[in-house]
Amino acid sequence: MSQETKYTEDNIRSLDWKEHIRMRPGMYIGKLGDGSSADDGIYILLKEVLDNSIDEFVMGAGKTIEITTKEGKVTVRDYGRGIPLGKVIDVVSKMNTGGKYDSRAFKKSVGLNGVGTKAVNALSAFFRVESNRDNQRKAVEFSKGNITEDYPVENVVSRKGTKVTFIPDTSIFKNYKYRSEYVVKMLKNYVYLNPGLTIIYNGEKFISENGLKDLLEDNNSKDDMLYPIIHLKGDDIEIAVTHSKTQYSEEYHSFVNGQHTTQGGTHQAAFREALVKTIRDFYGKNYEASDVRKSIIAAIAIKVMEPVFESQTKTKLGSVEMGGDLPTVRTYINDFIKTQLDNYLHKNSDVAEAI
Repeated sequence: MSQETKYTEDNIRSLDWKEHIRMRPGMYIGKLGDGSSADDGIYILLKEVLDNSIDEFVMGAGKTIEITTKEGKVTVRDYGRGIPLGKVIDVVSKMNTGGKYDSRAFKKSVGLNGVGTKAVNALSAFFRVESNRDNQRKAVEFSKGNITEDYPVENVVSRKGTKVTFIPDTSIFKNYKYRSEYVVKMLKNYVYLNPGLTIIYNGEKFISENGLKDLLEDNNSKDDMLYPIIHLKGDDIEIAVTHSKTQYSEEYHSFVNGQHTTQGGTHQAAFREALVKTIRDFYGKNYEASDVRKSIIAAIAIKVMEPVFESQTKTKLGSVEMGGDLPTVRTYINDFIKTQLDNYLHKNSDVAEAI
């Protein structure tokens, strides 16, 4: 008879936050990778830190974010409000601690679950956070989530804001390298979604005046567009649409609260549905849905309260509700497109003709 494996209380153990993140990094940042693919973990680390700076901009604090990547070391400096000095350690090292649980302060932020910077901290060989507020600075340094230096608060003359520097741990990210084309693509999406924001990356400046319209123009040649981009904006929604003369496939760029949802989700599904319905109603013909959407090039961004994503890496939106006293995501998008796109086509007969 085979020896039965003992399963006793000794087999059960609780990991502290650092151990859990380091043992199961994929749960927090998706795949690890070495930087040769756009969704590799090292870019997620940058994104998690950057999301906090973006949230500051969205709250009206700090119009410029400076980023450098040099030989594997990443620095992100914003000019937001700065982390309250007494909470600097907690914010980057205590699970379920953050300013985003109080939805008054961060109504439609991305970094909602307070895990982001803690995962970066735990997965970095070196991690330093420094907060500047009211001419005082507090800095703390960590290695693999453990404090190595806890500097006292000092009086300084510096602009307020937060500066985070980290070096991913090479025992987890083997032979990694930040490839600037992937970083640039990510940063461009951030500026399209936040007109007025300037991101300076390794000395190069990124800024967008026209949001999603710029996104479509930068990714497609004007000559390939069947008609000028239709660009519509509402309170919590922005869309940009055109059709291509040459490509037959459908191309979508979708975002939620500034998050690039590469796998789409409820908002993208609602957009595809609403577009077909509005076009059918406008022309009074029951076109095939696939014919209406063939060759489409479109971008949609919505803001949702407390979004539900289908994974920690937030590539697919699962939310059905917009939040607050707003209708469902589907109804909200349908109503917006039905009204706005219909109005646009009535006013712009040349575009209606081209479609």
